[in-house]
Amino acid sequence: MSFITQVTISIVIYFIIRLFWKSEKSLYISSFLAALSYVTIYLITYELLEIIATIHFIVTGLSLLFLFIAYNEIIIHERKVRKIKKGELLNAENFPVEKGYKVVFKLLGLGLIFLSMALASGLSMQSIFTANIVFKATFTFIAWLIYLITLIGIKFFNFPTKYATRSLFVAMWAVLGAYYMNSYLIGL
Repeated sequence: MSFITQVTISIVIYFIIRLFWKSEKSLYISSFLAALSYVTIYLITYELLEIIATIHFIVTGLSLLFLFIAYNEIIIHERKVRKIKKGELLNAENFPVEKGYKVVFKLLGLGLIFLSMALASGLSMQSIFTANIVFKATFTFIAWLIYLITLIGIKFFNFPTKYATRSLFVAMWAVLGAYYMNSYLIGL
């Protein structure tokens, strides 16, 4: 079973739990169970040969998983915000808009932490720094920088969480795109 298939199975597990379990804690429980399922599937599928390589693939998969979870949560949240603005949502008082953005911001931050761990473990596995490693490291550093600036802006300068979440989400997709482009360029 390929790496991407394992991540996809974990994403599907997340979606199934989120779809059928409608409660306030379903995001946390479904995220935890999806992450646990990915780690379990990975450890069952691949032998534990080298600890650094295992850690690298696990944290890379978890960063992808949390990126997709954050993407789903942004879509759900934005749809609810649009319904509130149009007057279609009747329980607008029970829907904390800012809290939803903060939850997504934390999810993206968790994805960035896993991405950082993937970069560190990937660099520790390499003895020769080729162009593809430099390419990945550069885009990951850009994502770190955007996240740090956004975090400082939110904590100290009252930067709206809504815009921070959106810009960090775009930065994470840029890093993901860099990883896929890197794989594509190596395959040529």
